[in-house]
Amino acid sequence: MERKPVHVSYLTQVPGPYRERMHELVSEFGDFSYDVIYCAKVEPNRKWKLSYGDYPMYFLAEKAETFRHNNLNVWGLLNKLNPTILIITAFKPTMLYGVLWCLLRGRKIIVYNDGTYDSEQHLSFTQKLIRKLVYKVTSAFMAPGKGTVDLYKSYGVAEKKIFKSCLCVDNTQFEYQPMQQRPYHILYCGQITERKLPFLFTDVAIKLNKEIPNFKALIVGDGALKDEMLLRLDKNNVDYHFAGFLDQKSLLSYYAKAKVFLFTTIDDVWGIVANEACASGTPVITSKEAGVAGDLILDGENGYVLPLDANVWANTIKALLENEQQLETFAEKAMEIVKPFNHQQAADGLRQAVNWTQPAKKNQTTLTPLNL
Repeated sequence: MERKPVHVSYLTQVPGPYRERMHELVSEFGDFSYDVIYCAKVEPNRKWKLSYGDYPMYFLAEKAETFRHNNLNVWGLLNKLNPTILIITAFKPTMLYGVLWCLLRGRKIIVYNDGTYDSEQHLSFTQKLIRKLVYKVTSAFMAPGKGTVDLYKSYGVAEKKIFKSCLCVDNTQFEYQPMQQRPYHILYCGQITERKLPFLFTDVAIKLNKEIPNFKALIVGDGALKDEMLLRLDKNNVDYHFAGFLDQKSLLSYYAKAKVFLFTTIDDVWGIVANEACASGTPVITSKEAGVAGDLILDGENGYVLPLDANVWANTIKALLENEQQLETFAEKAMEIVKPFNHQQAADGLRQAVNWTQPAKKNQTTLTPLNL
């Protein structure tokens, strides 16, 4: 008996520049039809200038207000699209309506969660219960890295059901410059908000400024704490350049202007800025609070994973900047390690998860989880 055509719908919150090419590649596979349902077009705190990919997409709302998380319009759209498999990427009410729709119609569910075991420890009993119930009816799971794999396993998910679909950028678009040609010692790139710990960066910069001749810092981004961040640097006579917010295209060359990227954060389930830095051959200093730690950023290979202590960061960075050979080795390793984190891998992981949920066709090769 011939299997019915497979139709996959990917239900997510808003478009992101690091996922558009993946969606294009998935839609080009041809072994199943594919579309993406967005809860809204824009995120209130994002300034992305996004070029949409060439794939079928639908929007439930124009703006990303709170109602985007609780939109019953998804039910009617699912009735229209009638997917065989639904991929959900969060556990907001809109996503849970999709889960219920699948259960009532006997459709398969795939969960893509970019949270990690550590990042979800603060969740309430109810939030954890919802995940536990959804995971019990989920056919396959997608994970960007090891932290999410550990999270799934903590809920009893079998490893054979987990497929890696990385978070990534187009590595080929980023520029590399030899360390000797980089005018800045350290780089901050991100929203200038409490979560991103801008004052840890300033404390490190102030300490390094006292130890390194002609020290210079580069700051890219914007946010509520910008004025205070720059004031602290000014008061301590730190030489810096503030570039402000840069769109994705303008940002491409900036990582290669600094010798080391300081990825300061109190909570990032991944941290796509680390991909961008590595693609530019820029070593990354971060902490275990970043999802990339131990996955993309390997301590002592392409950067360091350190406790959130300004003295430790300053001493480690000073030693690295004074060791040109190690700095170059880290730069080369950064570009090597980031290569497998690409859009093709992300698309292949999604395809593997989809095919896992389907009975194998005659002469079809069984797909197994990617190396996590």
